[in-house]
Amino acid sequence: MEIHSAPQGKTGYDLLVMMHPKKTNRGTMLRRIAGVCGITSQLVALIVLLVVISSSPWFSWTENELSDLGIVGSATTLFNLGYILTGVLSLIFAIGLGQSLLSSRLGQLGAVSLILGSMMIPAIGIFPRTFVLLHNSASMAALVFIIMALLLIGVAAVTTSQMKWGLLSLTIVALIIVVRLVPWPLSGGAIQQLLISLPWSLWTIVFGVRLLIRSRYISREL
Repeated sequence: MEIHSAPQGKTGYDLLVMMHPKKTNRGTMLRRIAGVCGITSQLVALIVLLVVISSSPWFSWTENELSDLGIVGSATTLFNLGYILTGVLSLIFAIGLGQSLLSSRLGQLGAVSLILGSMMIPAIGIFPRTFVLLHNSASMAALVFIIMALLLIGVAAVTTSQMKWGLLSLTIVALIIVVRLVPWPLSGGAIQQLLISLPWSLWTIVFGVRLLIRSRYISREL
């Protein structure tokens, strides 16, 4: 029995495509869709927030909560729909990330936590602040699940020697926790809420871009 080496000029990915073209194409498409959804989810959130704030002259960064935009003024529907759309896109991103890059036990647990956190985001828009218990529960659950997801994914990356991705994830976790726990001097929590959201948005965009870049070849999994 002869063992043949790879044809000259052919990479491992080229050979995989030749042997399993349909499977490879599905994986590539999944990564692209997930990457686009991850990036788009954060762009939608940012654009909606800017549009709603610009049409809400009563809103104060120092005296209001961001969730006030979902119950006061003429743009409440847009604000709440923005949460719902952001959550749906984040869910697709989380599923694609889990199936494309996260293969270890810790990585898969992180993916599950990310999926659960993404599922809570639409609930924040479906149940605005007038539904006090449901709204607060959805907000807290989303935050906890997302923190757990980034922590697990960060540890998974470190244990597979992908230090830059691990350090990025763990740094984001630290920033979110610090901002959340530090006593806030202002009467409104809008700035604090924004500072909690921005690191998570950055992480999602970075991993969304990573999925798009990696969609053309096989990458190491977490």
